[in-house]
Amino acid sequence: MRGSFVSDLGLNPEVWLFLSLLGCVTIFFKFSRIWSVRNLDLLLLFVLVPGMMLIVADQSNPPWFAFLWLFAGSAAWMTRCLLDLGLIRRPLLEPNLNASGLLCLSVGILGLLLAETLSLPVHDGALRNPAEPAGHEDLQPSNRKEHSTDLRVTPMLGKLLPDSLKREPAQVVVSRILAVLAHSALVAAFMLIGWRTFERPIAGLSMTACYLLLPYTRMMVVDSGQLISAALILHAVCWSGVPSLTGALIGLAAGWIPACLGLIPLWASFYRGRGMIRFLIVGCSVAIVCALLGATIPELARWARVLGARSIAEAGLLPWFEPTTPASFWAGIDAAFRLPVLIGYAALVIAITFWPARKSLSELIALSAALLVASQFWYLDKGGTLVFLYLPMVILMMFRPTMTARRTVAAPLQAATTTRN
Repeated sequence: MRGSFVSDLGLNPEVWLFLSLLGCVTIFFKFSRIWSVRNLDLLLLFVLVPGMMLIVADQSNPPWFAFLWLFAGSAAWMTRCLLDLGLIRRPLLEPNLNASGLLCLSVGILGLLLAETLSLPVHDGALRNPAEPAGHEDLQPSNRKEHSTDLRVTPMLGKLLPDSLKREPAQVVVSRILAVLAHSALVAAFMLIGWRTFERPIAGLSMTACYLLLPYTRMMVVDSGQLISAALILHAVCWSGVPSLTGALIGLAAGWIPACLGLIPLWASFYRGRGMIRFLIVGCSVAIVCALLGATIPELARWARVLGARSIAEAGLLPWFEPTTPASFWAGIDAAFRLPVLIGYAALVIAITFWPARKSLSELIALSAALLVASQFWYLDKGGTLVFLYLPMVILMMFRPTMTARRTVAAPLQAATTTRN
């Protein structure tokens, strides 16, 4: 994790990892309930960090063992997400810090995070991010002869931009602005879900603080591709009662990163009998339009790749497509071996689409996280490293209260009111 903030403090990556783990344990670990699911989830959040750090240490030729570590950790998280379907009741586990302390901590770290998102040099951002998109290779210093700063954009922002970005191409400036907006949107979504969906504002503060403290947030602080998709999916949870809006959000996330395509049938089954057709029409239309625009307008496709979007071929949905970078588990492996993994993923999508037949919002959150984790096994370009794609949904699953119990209590009250009338 190279960069301005950590380097200026004189902290190496291992020390920063320890401080991050210490902060999360201090705030969220339940010392009175050692053998609790919350404590297991908290430790599982850090299980992928060693593999990520091994890849960051040598991105040009990462060790094969690092990807095996990431796949093992991803398998553990996918199992945890599927087991969440059986965890109906959740004990009320408050954080070890009160609401005022969580708010103060979140505001302070968010300010540092947004400042670093804008000021981090391009080279440092690429070095610390193990899931650096291939499209950013065009903006390396040796390949910038074709790219020039858009003078219609830069003068307007020149007084606001830090020195590290003033001489960068317009694509970099737009990418950083999108990353700042995505970080802000993720924090807003956590707060809204805690306040409106979970009906516990302190849960929103807890999710925000956990998101900001995790080392993955600083590793991928400028990866606008993952940030945008994660923010879109999280806001779809916020507005789950509006099928047309959620269809647009999920479709746009799938068009931006194809690993989200499996969410379309899953969310359609959630709306079965109450808006499924509207969701499917809007979601599929948005995803198809994004794919057509990328295929027919090369300049738009190049901009999208630089901003972090991935194509279907780069994602690995075409079995015959070979990886163009050695920084991938599937590099040098025959494409035929990836086909069974794709078939297994498709079988998982079909299975959880039809079971359970009627899904609650808590089940939808867990299954969405499971599908996004499962996509890492077949993802062609640095599969296993796109942790930020499913991290917000995993945090939602960790901190959600007992939502089904609240619905079962509401039915008798409504019936009693009808009887009195």
